[in-house]
Amino acid sequence: MSHLPEYEQANLSMGGRGRLAAGFAKQIELTTEPVRDVPFSRCSVIDIGCGYGHTAAELAKTCAHVVGLEPNPVLAEQARTLSQQDESSRFELREQPIGQLDEVDAFDVAVMDNVLEHIEDQSEALERLSRCLKPGGVAFILVPNKVWPIEAHYGLPFLSYLPLGLANSYLRMSGRGRDYRDASYAPSYIRLKRLLTQRPELQSRLTVPADISLANGGARATYRFGVEILRRFPQLWTISKAFLIIAKKRTSVLDGDAA
Repeated sequence: MSHLPEYEQANLSMGGRGRLAAGFAKQIELTTEPVRDVPFSRCSVIDIGCGYGHTAAELAKTCAHVVGLEPNPVLAEQARTLSQQDESSRFELREQPIGQLDEVDAFDVAVMDNVLEHIEDQSEALERLSRCLKPGGVAFILVPNKVWPIEAHYGLPFLSYLPLGLANSYLRMSGRGRDYRDASYAPSYIRLKRLLTQRPELQSRLTVPADISLANGGARATYRFGVEILRRFPQLWTISKAFLIIAKKRTSVLDGDAA
């Protein structure tokens, strides 16, 4: 029998993200706008690891076509229900992992929202993401930072610092879960830079959200302060809570150097 991922059961607020989806979809539009060659209304979008499908459904209200990719059967069923409610038929749900994504030069925008930390083979995942983008296409990647002291999925201090065996013991003692493996692949800044260096066809950079008011927690003074600090002192990305990467696929090998 298939179940929700353990971290979803432990953190019920994840399931409440539907109310934030419209703002997040708008954030994707605004944050990719400076580097996009195609108006958002004409974009074909893939939401990799779309979860419950809320963001994909919101994107489908604006974009030309949206594919939601979700490997977990329970989450995929929820997303499929949303796709069937889409009267425009612009939201297509596929129940499959990124490892089965075979499209080449197919999408104008690829979204990977808090997904990379659940993928063991991150090099392959980014290769497939890059391959599915059209030349000039843009990726929007959001991923937690491994070194942030409060782990993103279970809310436990220093959980991500521990070897898997100790992390599992910590989870069990906390009563919040039993197996940390599925959420254990969050990269550090150095690891992330290495992964992006492996994809020279992607011109990548770390950035802050285009509209802070649309971000979850954007109304908090501490969030606004953190964003401003990152703008002024980008070296502090190494210890930021999360990484937001915008990556544009080069149209040729002469398109310039990777950021």
